[in-house]
Amino acid sequence: MRTLDPRSSRHTAGESLSALLREYADRVLRNGKTQAQVARDAWLDESYVSRLLSGERDNPSRDALLLLASWGLGLAVEETDELLVAADYKPLILPSSR
Repeated sequence: MRTLDPRSSRHTAGESLSALLREYADRVLRNGKTQAQVARDAWLDESYVSRLLSGERDNPSRDALLLLASWGLGLAVEETDELLVAADYKPLILPSSR
C-alpha cells in the first residue's frame, strides 16, 4: 500500500487513475473475484466497470469511484483516498496539519 501525500505531484487525473484502478483490480482479480462480481458488488454496470478498468473511460464520478473502490474492490480507506486524489477529488480523510 502506498502512503497518501496530498502534496505529492505524482497524482495526475486520468493516467494515474487508470493505472491505480488497474493495479488494485488486478490484485482483486488474482484472488479469484471476477470483473462481473466486482461490478455487481459495486452496484455498477459491468460494461462501465470494464471501460474504467481498461482505461477506455477515465472520468468516473466521485460516487462511482467510491462504490467501485469500497464495495467492488474492497479497498482500504487509504487506497480509496489515493484513487480519489488521482481523479482530482478530495480524499475521505483530510491530512492532519503539522
